[in-house]
Amino acid sequence: MSISGYRLVFLAGFLLVPGMIWGVQVRPTINDRTSYIQRQENAKTVQAKNRQLPSQRDALRDMWEEFLPVAEDELADLATDLNPHLVQKRVHSAAERLNCTVRIQQKPGLEGDTEVRFVLTGEGSYTNLVKLVDQLEQGQHFVRFEKLSYVMPSMEYRSVGGGAVRIAAVVMIPAMPPGIDLFEAPGGSANG
Repeated sequence: MSISGYRLVFLAGFLLVPGMIWGVQVRPTINDRTSYIQRQENAKTVQAKNRQLPSQRDALRDMWEEFLPVAEDELADLATDLNPHLVQKRVHSAAERLNCTVRIQQKPGLEGDTEVRFVLTGEGSYTNLVKLVDQLEQGQHFVRFEKLSYVMPSMEYRSVGGGAVRIAAVVMIPAMPPGIDLFEAPGGSANG
């Protein structure tokens, strides 16, 4: 059985024309349809999330209104609680600038005592230790020395060029008076 050339061209055309129509017109339309369906699903998801936003906002506002009084109560004494830590930091940084070595340790407080006391010990030159005491007394943290003693090195250490002067002190930090900003240095600029 032989197939004539006309029949062969007809059969080839019969298969190629629908294939070309499929590839050129139907396939892109199917891709567009899939893309449109995906965009529509995404839009529905965004709409559902947007409908939840007012209720989430209201829930967050309610939680904030419940949290705010608790936070204000807890943070009411922040200045009093934070001041001793800031003072310790300032003592160490001032001593470091003056080439002194200091150790500071908090003393246990008495019940109802609003002041915080520290035992301060250290070594350095006499001049630098006096400058350190002056900086702490004149500083913005209201540090007061209740007891202060300098121990001069013995003569045998002085003769060989060594021996630092030692300091032993009890430092008192009173409770912060109302209206004092711990984070603002004199002159209005913030210092850390």
